[in-house]
Amino acid sequence: MSQAESEHPPPEPRTAPRTTVRRIGWLTKAKGENLRECVVFDESEKGARLVVDVPNEIPETFYLYMSLDFTSRRRCRVAWRSKTQIGVEYLA
Repeated sequence: MSQAESEHPPPEPRTAPRTTVRRIGWLTKAKGENLRECVVFDESEKGARLVVDVPNEIPETFYLYMSLDFTSRRRCRVAWRSKTQIGVEYLA
């Protein structure tokens, strides 16, 4: 069992079910800045759980790209942090 599978996120009320996706994503604080790789572990229409190297270095708000062609970008806000993961809420 991997670190991501064995680590449980803190309980939180959810209004939309999450689906396990396990795909690569990229995040950045602002357009044009260096991209940081992450794993989108699961997501719903309202947010996602990301596996990252150093969760404390991720800013409170950032952009999440689902592809390197930059066609799929979501503005995110960190809802919670653990040792290797963050939960994010998609902002409008």
